Amino acid sequence: MSADPNDLERLEQAMRLFFQTVKRPAHWEHVMARAGVNVDRPGAAILRTLTLSRGSSRLHDIAHQLGIEAPSVTRKTQELEQAGYVRRVPDPIDRRAISLHITPKGRSSSERLHAAQRELIKQAVADWPASERHHFIKLFERFSQDLAASTNAHSKTS
Repeated sequence: MSADPNDLERLEQAMRLFFQTVKRPAHWEHVMARAGVNVDRPGAAILRTLTLSRGSSRLHDIAHQLGIEAPSVTRKTQELEQAGYVRRVPDPIDRRAISLHITPKGRSSSERLHAAQRELIKQAVADWPASERHHFIKLFERFSQDLAASTNAHSKTS
């Protein structure tokens, strides 16, 4: 079954608006102000990745999870380390590899930023009936998983 071109256009427009909104500097400044934390969006993504990986991960693995190059993660983690959010630890097995460990300050900041972002999402859907919220979540999860599967299948054949 093929999708209606008008539906696809509406979906693309909605996705574009969503991504433009969450990537706007003003949006992130609002998140930081609510959280009382001054960490840019790329730094927050690294802290969140570390938080979700139980506080420690290899630099290369973080780059892979975020879909960015390792040198970009290296530069950003140097800033995070100087600010006291992470510690860089040589891997005991492979001395060439570096593991990042989130500090208590980094974990607290990551959790506050996440809570601030979640609060903004909560406000956006606050007036939605529960049934619509649940339906949207279910469809958004399905869409995200199907898009990821399609992208992964395509990258394996390229």
